[in-house]
Amino acid sequence: MEMVNLGSTTSAVVDIVAGADVVPVWEVPEFSHLRPNSDGHMTLPLWARRAARLWERLGQELYKRQVRDVDGDDMNVLFGLIDGRIILMLGLGLASEGTGRYPALDGQGPYSLERIEETLAYVLPVPDEIDATGLSELSQRIADDFATGMAQLRQATSAPTLPPEPDGRLLWDRLEAAPEESAALRPFHWPALAPYITTERVRESVPESESTFESVNALAHQLRAKRKSGFEHTWRASGDAPISPSWLTIQSATFDPNTGRTVASGHFTHEVWDLPPAHDLGAIDGRNAFSFTEQGHPGGLLWPSATLYVGSSRSGVFLPLDSKANVVSVDLHGPTGTVASLEFLGGSTGAASLYNGTGQRRLLTVVEGIAGNEPIRFSGDGSWILITTASGKSILIEAATGRWLSLEVANAAWWPLGESSLLTIEHEDGKVVPRLFSLAANSYTRTFPQITLDMPMLKKFPYFWFPSVSPDGREILALTTAGVSDDYQSAYGAGDHLARITLEDGNGTLLHEPFLDSAQVLERDVREARWTQRPPQHSVQLHSDLAAKLDAPKTEHEHLSPARWADEAEAILVATLNKAIELTKAGQPMAHLMPEVLASLAPVAHNAAVWDKQSQWLIGLQQATSNLVPDGTVTGDHVAAWGHYGSAIAAIQTGRLDLLDPAATLSLP
Repeated sequence: MEMVNLGSTTSAVVDIVAGADVVPVWEVPEFSHLRPNSDGHMTLPLWARRAARLWERLGQELYKRQVRDVDGDDMNVLFGLIDGRIILMLGLGLASEGTGRYPALDGQGPYSLERIEETLAYVLPVPDEIDATGLSELSQRIADDFATGMAQLRQATSAPTLPPEPDGRLLWDRLEAAPEESAALRPFHWPALAPYITTERVRESVPESESTFESVNALAHQLRAKRKSGFEHTWRASGDAPISPSWLTIQSATFDPNTGRTVASGHFTHEVWDLPPAHDLGAIDGRNAFSFTEQGHPGGLLWPSATLYVGSSRSGVFLPLDSKANVVSVDLHGPTGTVASLEFLGGSTGAASLYNGTGQRRLLTVVEGIAGNEPIRFSGDGSWILITTASGKSILIEAATGRWLSLEVANAAWWPLGESSLLTIEHEDGKVVPRLFSLAANSYTRTFPQITLDMPMLKKFPYFWFPSVSPDGREILALTTAGVSDDYQSAYGAGDHLARITLEDGNGTLLHEPFLDSAQVLERDVREARWTQRPPQHSVQLHSDLAAKLDAPKTEHEHLSPARWADEAEAILVATLNKAIELTKAGQPMAHLMPEVLASLAPVAHNAAVWDKQSQWLIGLQQATSNLVPDGTVTGDHVAAWGHYGSAIAAIQTGRLDLLDPAATLSLP
């Protein structure tokens, strides 16, 4: 052998020696008893070396062959002995990138994705005693199957399917059955059941010349540290316990204690996009558009519209249902699960709508002469809806037909202890008096003692607004500006504070101190208050004179278009998608953002101008995220989340806007 290596023999001998198969001695039958005990091969057996005789030899136990796959691309197929196994394999890159790079290929058929030293490999076991022809066929097969699998994966991810057709299940069933680790991923936790609930915000009472972005932001951080909320609207239980999470600002909300179902109107706070909490106040009073920008802090939402949210305290899910309407007040009829919403259309115009058990919206009627802070409330049996103003009138709407009546009884609430009755708080000659009005008799039937509060009323505004009657009829909750001085009111205005009043004697008290600080800079401003227990299901009958005044529903208005609030939805959509992209690149969870993305896509898709402005980016993002699946950039839960986004874009492109459903993300793992 040494002479051959030194070139001291004839070429014929060199060819013989070079073409020989060098194998362990136990490969010769006469010496097989010398084979060591082992589950696998210690070296490539003779049949394997003969099968790879025409392959390029890379090492003692490794061979390579280049083949052309079905796509016409050249691929290097390796054959050899790895950990006692004889295999064919394709090298796919660094093993540190993980098998998740090729999720559709792992474990498909006879193939597996494995880490071999520092390389990720696509592996096919080789049968014993294969010959050269069989090995050549297998090498072509592994190359073709890999190329075919990758093509299928690219096609599946780059051409998303439409969202599924509605399955007919009730919306509430879907929410209540959702596992805690599902799409919401932003759980809402209901505290111990409280007798009443409120939504409120905090007013900043500082001279305009002294209020800066920095000062507002410092106060917002102080509030969040102390109360888990800043200047945004929050949902709170009696005892001041926060209900709504800090990522959501809620204007109106209710809860059915029998089922755990929840309904609210609100939108994201700026913490979702890692923006300073001062922007939450700027979205309410307009400073994001004006003074904050002048002070060098542009950005933030500009008077955003409020989305309808639904949820279940039993499962912890809390999702946007409809972003196509600017919902300023909500109610829930517990026994039927029907949702009522008062939507602001602009100016002094609104609309009343109902959402049935599947989440489908039905417009009842357009209403005029509203300010945007009026409560909307079901009667006990759910057959009538009351929208009450602070002065002048109330509006009654028949739930079944949308017929409506302007009632000359303002500042009213449903009376729980009798049928067809309202309680109203009237202000006459400096006196504040609760009275009962019978819709069946079209007359007042009872007057309660005058209300007296345990502190002086404001001289200019000695009023109580928007009463809510306890289910036992003994107490009312009402809003009042009492609790601040006349000088304070002249300088800064005044928020609404919550009073609890006993009807039997008229005695009332403020439930909380109006200010959260001794300097009287941070003032409570309660938007609404209501009792949590279900009221009795009394029916409602109208006097013939009132019934004769019922008007047909108004169902046409230029601002009823589902595209009405597209500009506001666009701002939330762009900011949220950019945050989702950022989290995806960082490998952090982002599925919790997808419900709001899907909800805000709906009004954007309905508005041709806004869609045209954003469609190139939105469609390009769908294509980009789809293409990132096969190369491993998007893995795990990100695949499902971006898949929902891709399906929504496909629905828009095919005109199936009816399939846009934020609750679809309940299927996320």
